[in-house]
Amino acid sequence: MKHLVIVAPWEPLTVGTSFTTSQFPLHVTLVPPFHVDCELPTLLTAVKAASRKTERLLAEVIGHEQFGPDANITVALIRPTESILNAHSRLTEALRPLGWAAKEPHYNGERFRPHIAATDDRHLRLGEQFPLNQIAVVEMLDPPTVLATYRLTDSPTKE
Repeated sequence: MKHLVIVAPWEPLTVGTSFTTSQFPLHVTLVPPFHVDCELPTLLTAVKAASRKTERLLAEVIGHEQFGPDANITVALIRPTESILNAHSRLTEALRPLGWAAKEPHYNGERFRPHIAATDDRHLRLGEQFPLNQIAVVEMLDPPTVLATYRLTDSPTKE
């Protein structure tokens, strides 16, 4: 079982790219860490189908908070727009039949809080807005590695 996350990166990622956890590129986590009971091609087919129904996302910073068990991870809270919440729901629903098991289930569904963790190089300002044009599946190896990317458009397919 692979340890995975699905993110909407600030800047497009490339399949095969790896980075240290501390240098993980800025992103909104759409599906927090999870495992599935299926082969990778099956997972990627499901994510691709969900991404085709997902419109390009617009993120807006609405505040800052400390996350993590020790409240030591600075994050920029992102406005929970309908499109971002729908992307989270659409992806988790696509994963359920594949044996999806969230590492921390309480961070999904109604308690999902879109955010971007700050990096050493970049902190987001209150009110800052930016488009998110891609969904990426990342395996949380040491180092994390991009397994697949899907471009979001202004005209997704209808459900």
